[in-house]
Amino acid sequence: AQCNELFISEYIEGWSNNKALEIYNPTGSAIDMTDYRLERYSNGATAAGDNQKTDLTGTIEPGDVLVYVIDKQDPDGVDFETPVWDELAEQADIWLNPVYEENNTMYFNGNDAMVLRKISTNTPIDIFGVIGEDPGTAGWDEVTQNQTLVRRPEVTGGDTQAVDEFDVLAVWDSLGANVFDHLGFHVCDCVTSVENRTANALRAFPNPFRNHLDLLADQPMTEVVVRTLSGTEALRVPAEGRRAFRLDLSVLPTGAYLVEVQLADGRMERRQVVKH
Repeated sequence: AQCNELFISEYIEGWSNNKALEIYNPTGSAIDMTDYRLERYSNGATAAGDNQKTDLTGTIEPGDVLVYVIDKQDPDGVDFETPVWDELAEQADIWLNPVYEENNTMYFNGNDAMVLRKISTNTPIDIFGVIGEDPGTAGWDEVTQNQTLVRRPEVTGGDTQAVDEFDVLAVWDSLGANVFDHLGFHVCDCVTSVENRTANALRAFPNPFRNHLDLLADQPMTEVVVRTLSGTEALRVPAEGRRAFRLDLSVLPTGAYLVEVQLADGRMERRQVVKH
């Protein structure tokens, strides 16, 4: 069944304690999170310990998300208590697991399977990784460690198979390490509202930006053109059918620009951005 149950829409395993999971509600009704639990299966383990399971809280509205972040907020924290970056803290809806010895569910390092489980039915509704598989042996830790991964728009339900092959880049777009600006929303084919799809067709972030501009679209992009506000072309690059694309604009002078993105269905999306 698709579009009728929660799933993990974003996975962040960044530097130090920059760790977060975004959960998306594709349904038409608000969902109470007290019937859901996160579980960590560490380094190929076939079971999660009691201190690797966290019952969730909060309510996710239809078509919305909740962002769960590891609870490291002390600005004076060092080593294992180093606080998450401000950019991630600003996006947090709910903080989890401040003390490792008490509960370490959110202390994943790109080498653990993560499970979103529905408590009332005791069934996994989404699995990141493979339960019982050592990621180092399987090789998928290379694209899950120090990565921000966003579920692709065509994914309309979770992966409920605990032992199937984990092909990360088949259903996740990789944005590199410590990218947080697109947290708090998710583009999904479950959304049928024309207004919502138009608003979410293209995100350009951060805005303002310094050297790099990230683009996230609701479908494959074919070409990107950057122009000055007077219309002069400053850059043209093929997007190679990606939904997530990073532009290196370090050579451009500061100022305002118009980014034109050609989408696979023929639409042209335009966003004004500022380099500072």
